[in-house]
Amino acid sequence: MVLQSIRERLTGVLAFVILGILVVPFALVGVTQYFTSDGANIVARVNDVDITTTDYNTSFSNYRRRMQSIMGAAYDPIEFDQLTVRREHLDNLIDQELVTQAATSMGLDVDDETLAKEIRQIPGFQVEGQFNADVYQSRLMSQGMSPKQFEAQMRSQFVISQLPQNITTSSIATPAELSTFVALRDQSRTFSAVMVPATPLETPPTFTEQEIIDWYETNAEDFQSEEQVIIQYVELDAAFLPIGEAPSEDYLRDQFEAQKGRFISPEQRMVSHILIQVAPGADDAVKETARQTVQDLADRARAGEDFAELAREYSEDQGSAGNGGDLGWVEPGVMVKAFENAMYELSLENPISDPVETGFGWHVINLQEIRESTGMSFEEARQQLIFEYEDEESSRAFLEQADRLVDLIYEDPTTLESAAMDLGLEVQEVGPFSRAGGDGIAANPEVIEAAFSDMVLLQESVSDPINLAENRLVMIKLLEHLPKATKPLEDVREEIVLALTEKLARDLAQTTAEELLLAYQNGQGDLETLAQAGELEYSYFDAIQRNALIPDNQLVTEVFQLDAPAEGESVQAVLLPTSEGFAVVELEKVTDGVMDEGAALAQEQYSRILSNSHASLEASALLKRLRSEADITVYEDRIK
Repeated sequence: MVLQSIRERLTGVLAFVILGILVVPFALVGVTQYFTSDGANIVARVNDVDITTTDYNTSFSNYRRRMQSIMGAAYDPIEFDQLTVRREHLDNLIDQELVTQAATSMGLDVDDETLAKEIRQIPGFQVEGQFNADVYQSRLMSQGMSPKQFEAQMRSQFVISQLPQNITTSSIATPAELSTFVALRDQSRTFSAVMVPATPLETPPTFTEQEIIDWYETNAEDFQSEEQVIIQYVELDAAFLPIGEAPSEDYLRDQFEAQKGRFISPEQRMVSHILIQVAPGADDAVKETARQTVQDLADRARAGEDFAELAREYSEDQGSAGNGGDLGWVEPGVMVKAFENAMYELSLENPISDPVETGFGWHVINLQEIRESTGMSFEEARQQLIFEYEDEESSRAFLEQADRLVDLIYEDPTTLESAAMDLGLEVQEVGPFSRAGGDGIAANPEVIEAAFSDMVLLQESVSDPINLAENRLVMIKLLEHLPKATKPLEDVREEIVLALTEKLARDLAQTTAEELLLAYQNGQGDLETLAQAGELEYSYFDAIQRNALIPDNQLVTEVFQLDAPAEGESVQAVLLPTSEGFAVVELEKVTDGVMDEGAALAQEQYSRILSNSHASLEASALLKRLRSEADITVYEDRIK
């Protein structure tokens, strides 16, 4: 909890809340920036609206964080810092502004009730699944944003989303389009195939040094080492912090008295009761009648009648009457005072009470069993109290040291040395390790993420605190960046020889396949006969659809890319379905798909697919038109 409070102070959660509700990967930007920016702080102007450098940089940073979260170990911060990527992101911001302006000009809006409902559903503003106004206010405040500003930005996002939604709902598929789509999508093909595997040679081939060098130079991308980093870090662990003086005896006794309920269980009593209700404000006659009824029931119980049966028949407490008046185990503080006092005056020798009046009416109580008070004495609890004191002091010391560490790093985020010296911590090293992690703290996913983050890797700044465990954190800094590099030839020589061997096997397989096809086309035999002569696998496939996994998904895909044969003819080709070999294929028949008259569900599904496709094209066309009609100025030299 201590560390969490530090991390929330440092990074906040609102950015993640906002990011999670957006469809497009753009950060929410403060509207006040549009009115307070000067000319030098503008990266683009869309009609009369400016996109400031601050807005752009914030949005781009959030976009990169989002991509890093999605891509994981495959994320390359250098690649995502290229000018082309930055320019593309600016274009996306321009498109977003164009859509916003178009939606506003059309009068699109969202009502207050819908907006409030959406805000209440944001998890970051909830406590135990329920919207909490205090959390809402505090988290907005921590980001320097008022509820009015946030709600305005939320409203803007809703307006933006309405335009593409309206395009989607207005798109339709005509019967002719649907028929064409079904014909292609549900098309089937009948073909035969001879598989020619790229079988390894019995005698391993030898390759010249020049062949190996040529392959190495041509395929240098295949021999890249992983990007790695070496980092420095300082670790703060509550387990190694001094806790000061031992607690005094008076302190321990005060704590024991204040927390007695933790160490001592009070006496509990298993009771049942019969209630005769009296309405609030009832007159004395009604109260007396109820009291006499309860007295009669108490007398009957004392005379030997079954209390549970009497409760089932007469008790007006709907919650317990069906269970014979059973209230289970009761301890002090659970029942109203009059009931509790009467309950504790009973004994197992005299278990039936006289009538007891409460705000509900009149009761008769039956004591069934007593569970004696149990627990620990002060001496027995003493060691636990000492341990808790030490743990609390350790947490307090950790929080103080963590605050101090953060303050020192913020004073100079370029080094760990001064903070480590001030706090008596050791600057340690770990690495090199890749995005897959390494040993020690480098096995922690959050450390890995931080080590390859923009802050650490590109800005070479000390990271935010990283939580390793409760009351244990580290802060890291880049010591050395080892980018991807081509491995030395000698390190990959065996890989190259293997690749050349496999290529030779594929080349021989391709030659065999092409010779087999030529023999078939020259009338030297049918495919099946030629396959048997070459000890190759022949198969015939009837009415195979394009999404079939048999015989092979890649082979099926290749076959569906062949032109349909003319009536009474066939199409032959050599295909490369996998890296393991080739296939000689003869396509004999293509049958278009037909929609069954009774397949209403499939028809609806296909219509939706086409409608969505149309909507995408229409949205793209709208954006293209908005761009052509807009006055857009981009300051290329400010895209950094």
